[in-house]
Amino acid sequence: MSFSLVVDPDSNTLLFMNQTKSRRLHPIWLRERTTADGAIDVGSFQRLYDPTALDADLTVTRLTPTHDGSEIVWSDGHTQRVDLHSIATELGWLRDPSRLPDPVAWATEPDPFPRFSWPNDDDDEARFGALDAFWTHGFVIFSGTPSSVGSLTELAGAFGPVRPTNFGELFDVFTKPNPVDLAYTPRMLTSHTDNPYRRPVPGIQFLHCIENHANGGESTLVDGLAAFHDFAWVDPEGHDALCNVPVTFRYHYGDQDLTSRSAILETDIDGTFVGIRNSDRLDFVDAVDPETLARFYSGRASLRALLNAPERRATFVLQKGDLLMMDNRRLLHGRLSYELQSGRRHLQGCYIEHDGPEMLWRKLSKRMS
Repeated sequence: MSFSLVVDPDSNTLLFMNQTKSRRLHPIWLRERTTADGAIDVGSFQRLYDPTALDADLTVTRLTPTHDGSEIVWSDGHTQRVDLHSIATELGWLRDPSRLPDPVAWATEPDPFPRFSWPNDDDDEARFGALDAFWTHGFVIFSGTPSSVGSLTELAGAFGPVRPTNFGELFDVFTKPNPVDLAYTPRMLTSHTDNPYRRPVPGIQFLHCIENHANGGESTLVDGLAAFHDFAWVDPEGHDALCNVPVTFRYHYGDQDLTSRSAILETDIDGTFVGIRNSDRLDFVDAVDPETLARFYSGRASLRALLNAPERRATFVLQKGDLLMMDNRRLLHGRLSYELQSGRRHLQGCYIEHDGPEMLWRKLSKRMS
């Protein structure tokens, strides 16, 4: 596919084109992407100049096609070589090899189910395939990991630094006396996201099965991305309220007091899904006007019914050595109740952030290409 760049003298913009479409570009937008000597640090690609100091009336003095792009001389004297394929990639006209896989929403259990054997360090193909599935579905389960207590630190560390919380670097999930959380009981846990009261909310959660001899206790996952879109269709007014009405999430136990304020459904500036915070034990909505609150309460009930519908769950049993890796900003997890006297059920958990697996996926993607 061929591209061209020409100056539109009537609007002082540049016209980027191929055979079927065109896009006008602001001169400063293009000028900020220069990689000329002295303009950027060659090691970090950080700018060595202040882009806000560029001339607001910047114009093209000369534009010359080259064999691999264009050369521009700007009115401030700067010469820039432009890779047209790079511009097309940034505009979305070409596939960006560094772009993570698009998420695929699932309202029923994904098929095929994203379960993989724990990959060897030198098995790039297996690691890449597992990460590809993770970014696609929001979770992956590894089998055959070491099941010793504390081994999760190294397992999760293969993807990124572990993020400690007030529960520690690792936390143990089994029935405890005087529990600080319902997770440490044999009760059923409805679909929820972890730590909505933190700033920021932990990005990725791991749950590692040390042993499981209990009757019941099946793990459940629900896709918040699919629910976000389905909820907008089922209850548009409630969806709007849950995207815009502020909620305070609070965890208070002893001297530990954590709060964060956010909408239950988080979107970016163009309304695209960013994440979901859902905990029916910890959310306290602002005292906005009663009419808005009526829509909020109705919408919250509708959303939670959607999130806890059995047909939306991926349901599975974590066996000894299984490791669940899930996106805590996208997925909701839960657990069916189990019989306390039937046998011990012990999981260990921890959190990391998204940037570690993102960098690993990009590194492996380059190796695989």
